Amino acid sequence: MVEVVPGSPAGTAGIYLGDVLLSAGGQPVQSVQALQRLMLGPAIGKNLPITVLRKNALVDVVSVPTELG
Repeated sequence: MVEVVPGSPAGTAGIYLGDVLLSAGGQPVQSVQALQRLMLGPAIGKNLPITVLRKNALVDVVSVPTELG
């Protein structure tokens, strides 16, 4: 189980516990590591469209990656 931290980029984008991440930035999400790579460097501060599966429905949200502090 993975947590969605309130105030984090995922929490601010409207991603909820139980959502299944399908794609980010137009690319399929194969693993947590692949998602993390999409959220580094040039992605910081820019809109990252994410598609999740939530209760049998596809939901599009937008996250803005930030520097880890």
